[in-house]
Amino acid sequence: MAYVELKSLNKTFAGKPAVRDFGLSMEKGEFVSLLGPSGCGKSTTLRMIAGFEEPDSGEVWLEDQNMLELPPHRRGMGMVFQSYALFPHLTAWNNVAFGLRIAGRPPGEIRRRVPELLELVGLGEAGNQYPRQLSGGQQQRVALARALAIEPRVLLLDEPLSALDAVVRVALREEIRRIQSDLGITTLYVTHDQEEALAISDRVVVMRDGCVEQVGTPEAVYAEPATRFVASFIGKMNQLSVIVERAQEGRVRWGDYSLLVPPAATARLTEGQGVLVLVRPEGIAVWPTDAERPMEQAGENCVPATIELVTFLGPVTRLSLEARGRRLLADVTTADRSRFQRGVPVRLVFPAAACLVMADEPTGEPARSPRAGGPR
Repeated sequence: MAYVELKSLNKTFAGKPAVRDFGLSMEKGEFVSLLGPSGCGKSTTLRMIAGFEEPDSGEVWLEDQNMLELPPHRRGMGMVFQSYALFPHLTAWNNVAFGLRIAGRPPGEIRRRVPELLELVGLGEAGNQYPRQLSGGQQQRVALARALAIEPRVLLLDEPLSALDAVVRVALREEIRRIQSDLGITTLYVTHDQEEALAISDRVVVMRDGCVEQVGTPEAVYAEPATRFVASFIGKMNQLSVIVERAQEGRVRWGDYSLLVPPAATARLTEGQGVLVLVRPEGIAVWPTDAERPMEQAGENCVPATIELVTFLGPVTRLSLEARGRRLLADVTTADRSRFQRGVPVRLVFPAAACLVMADEPTGEPARSPRAGGPR
């Protein structure tokens, strides 16, 4: 049995399903993120695990114990809330000590443990300050230290960084991952920020409308989205509606253009069947039509387009292009930005290996190529 086992959790509010048949297994020491848009059931799932919401049905197991039989304070779980939830009348030191006092720990242990925890989260000099005297990032560090004080078997974090500015958010997420890794604590993290989830997780659970859409490593979820929703939600994705032309050769037709995709992705499809070809912006090379480029390689696709918009994104520049009446995106290095101006005709070049083929349905399953990934 896995260290944490969630089985068929369901929760309904006012007749509307919030979480539907949610299941997940976690190994000890694993860092898993629940990722999805607002209202998809992430926080409700976390609160059911912590004991702050009672599921309509389902089970929550930690090792060999059913957590639904226990009140929140006896589940051995530490919770970090989005709103920090610090006691405003207590110093940072006393906020961290609170859980230890409730647990009946000896005063000597509390005096030793609290400074260690404040040091662990980088607040060794802030113990005497009140929450109002701390920045948002510092308050969240106190909340993390308070959750860790009771030495929980599972750490639960509910969008802990959403109220912070971008620079602090990146720094603190790295600190959370470092601390989690150093302590080896099993962690379930809720976020709607895809970059955050991909950067710090061992596995990502993508949720939609209370259901699990896909579970996998960050690399697998990004490179091999299981549904159109995941493909659209995780990063940017160009989606081309095509017709299977020669299934065994991996050849499909997009209007007047014949494109190549991995043959393994179309081998079991029917010729004439409508499917989607998905290509990430970074998988497309862009060449001005008047520029020389290396000789075309076998398995390459080449489609003419016109630049409509040039957007600076730091190290990369994103081009919005028109091709066959469709808007496509491609990323180029900012060093090459001067070559690409609005209105310039270009060629979009991408190999068959950059293409993912998926059934042309709102939540259809992909026709997987050999590089498909799954949970680690």
